[in-house]
Amino acid sequence: MKGFIFFVLFLFSLSASVVAQTTLTVTHGPLASPTYIDAGASGDSVGDVRIWRFDAQASTNEPAVMDWLMTTTGQVDSATQLESRMTTSVVTIGSAGKDTILLQGIGMYPTAGATLKRNAPLERAVVGGTGRYAGVMGTVYSTHLPDGSWSHVINLK
Repeated sequence: MKGFIFFVLFLFSLSASVVAQTTLTVTHGPLASPTYIDAGASGDSVGDVRIWRFDAQASTNEPAVMDWLMTTTGQVDSATQLESRMTTSVVTIGSAGKDTILLQGIGMYPTAGATLKRNAPLERAVVGGTGRYAGVMGTVYSTHLPDGSWSHVINLK
């Protein structure tokens, strides 16, 4: 029985290292205009959808593909000129297409553009994944850099 307990503790110590926090950064250049679906009232309104798919690079030296779906959920605030948009993103790491990280969150976006203000990081949730990222949780900080490129720092648990 004593040997069994030590064996279980040994296995637990190995599994603890697997779920230790990991940071992965995904970067890409400036974005092309999204596919824009004017689904709400005519013009900029709740229900409008923006869709992107583009290539990126992971800090693991692997290619990445990012798919983004962004829906306007709140009208513009007259004081800030920002509106709320809910985002779902699937980040695919590697060329096999089976290792993905799912991101979700809501952010405040300027109505005059499709993306975040530059140098204003936005935190979203990591809500799961597939393949080697199955079951992950965590956060991602997306930053629109001064040169127009992007950095997504993904903190996994």
